[in-house]
Amino acid sequence: MSKFNLVYEPWIRVMYSSTGEEKLVSLKTLFNEAEKIESLAGDSRVQNFAVFRILLAILHTVYSRFNYKGECYRYLEVDSNFIPISLVDEDDYNEYKKELSLTWDKLWDNGCFSEIVIKYLEKNYDKFYLFDDKYPFFQVVEDDISEDKISKKIASEIKGKSFNRKLSESNNKVSLFSPRYEGSLIGEIDNKEKLEEDEIARWLIAYQGYTGLADKVIFGKNKYKASKGWLFDIGGIYVEGKNLFETLILNFVIVHPENRYTYNIQKPCWEYSSDELINNYMNGFLCDNLAQLYTVWSRAIYIDPLINTNEAFSCKIVKLTELEHKDQFLEPMTVWQYNDQGENKNTFTPRKHRYNQSMWKSFGLISSSINNSQRTPGIISWIDEKKECIDKTPKGKEICIVAAGMIDDNNATSWLPIDEIYDFLMINDYVLTDVTENKWIPRIEDVVELTKVVVSKTFGKYLSDIAEVRNIKEGAKQGFINSEIEALYFLIDDPFREWLRSIQVDDSKDEKIKEWNKKLCNVSINKAKNILYNASTRDLLGIKKDDRTFNVVTAFNSFTYYLNQELKI
Repeated sequence: MSKFNLVYEPWIRVMYSSTGEEKLVSLKTLFNEAEKIESLAGDSRVQNFAVFRILLAILHTVYSRFNYKGECYRYLEVDSNFIPISLVDEDDYNEYKKELSLTWDKLWDNGCFSEIVIKYLEKNYDKFYLFDDKYPFFQVVEDDISEDKISKKIASEIKGKSFNRKLSESNNKVSLFSPRYEGSLIGEIDNKEKLEEDEIARWLIAYQGYTGLADKVIFGKNKYKASKGWLFDIGGIYVEGKNLFETLILNFVIVHPENRYTYNIQKPCWEYSSDELINNYMNGFLCDNLAQLYTVWSRAIYIDPLINTNEAFSCKIVKLTELEHKDQFLEPMTVWQYNDQGENKNTFTPRKHRYNQSMWKSFGLISSSINNSQRTPGIISWIDEKKECIDKTPKGKEICIVAAGMIDDNNATSWLPIDEIYDFLMINDYVLTDVTENKWIPRIEDVVELTKVVVSKTFGKYLSDIAEVRNIKEGAKQGFINSEIEALYFLIDDPFREWLRSIQVDDSKDEKIKEWNKKLCNVSINKAKNILYNASTRDLLGIKKDDRTFNVVTAFNSFTYYLNQELKI
């Protein structure tokens, strides 16, 4: 039985640019109308990110085989379903790379995708059935998880309220602010357990990316390191354009910054059978192309193709092995951290976004850095590569860098996803990629680091002095300091974003930095004054310290002195 084909059935929630209307669209409609669509508008930001990568996987698959005109590259041979039956010869690498780059340029100039994307989807429509007994999309068939192949008699059962990552609910943890209700009348189905076809499709993709580790069943009897979902473990970033076409094409790294990945056949999960995929995962496969990475599985998921969406949703899952994290530079859409110690010593691993930490605080990890202990995200390198095509004016184009990620329950046995992280920065693309010594990027990185010193150390010392004057006990003291530091970060957050956004590549660096330092100084002093103006009589009387009176006024004077020293004002 085959039901609900993703090529033709509406399932992707989008927002149209002209009207602001939200609609469900099929894959075919989305690629035909990408330039008219403003953005994805799914149930959550992380779900959008997961679905977005599926769309990119389609583009990588198609345009690695066909040029912008819809012509197969002369270095390849494909079958009747557009599946490659030959590899690119090493002697043709340079020419193939040039043609890939030209295809990207022409797509950008044309402002829309070519018909070949739709032709590929139509040729392979049978691999895009959500419910199917042979090729279910992003799923396995029933025989793949039979008793003789897994560690228990039956696979783990996942119900709707756990499959739906907007709820992220278990029997032991109830989701707050849930838009769904629990059934209360006799015979009434719990609404939290019901999912429509389009919801199942979107959450299926998101679940593969953000799984956790609460389930127990594995393949075979020998334990292995199971995946939490690749997207769960990365600090996802991407570039946003003025419409969905631009957003897709800006993140479409058709020529990988690492040459070793450029010439590999792009092969997404739907071009494998489910048993092939399982065997690959269980035998330590090496992911070597972006279409494969963007469609990587964390679980073998089985959904009964005879499912009735009027009843409570459930599916079966079995853990798959974890994808190698160390130096996994195939991934272009993450920030990286260098590990000085631990099991990943002397390697880079994806760095998850930090809860309650603005994106600009990690600017050095996002931007093109000249620091050897940092690595530029591949997507930023790609923007650098294509910036003259993106905007042919010497002033550059304003772009939006978006961060998307999931935080967990901090329980090593479950890693239950509990909340999402979303942030963005607006910046001129020429500024973002101006990396040489004394250019914009290293200067901005210095500004960020100085800002953190001012807030955390200089202002933090003032707060410590206030706590001493007030005789605040040690436990409460740190809470007071942390709270006030966060409050100052909140006050400077929008001003810093606006300052960063205002930078043009030909601005005087010294003058622009002086402009920020003055703003930071004013905001910091005003924040310190608020504490001073709310001083009690005791705060003004102060304490004796080194035979001198030490009170809130002397603390404030000391703070302003060191602040001016730091900022050179």
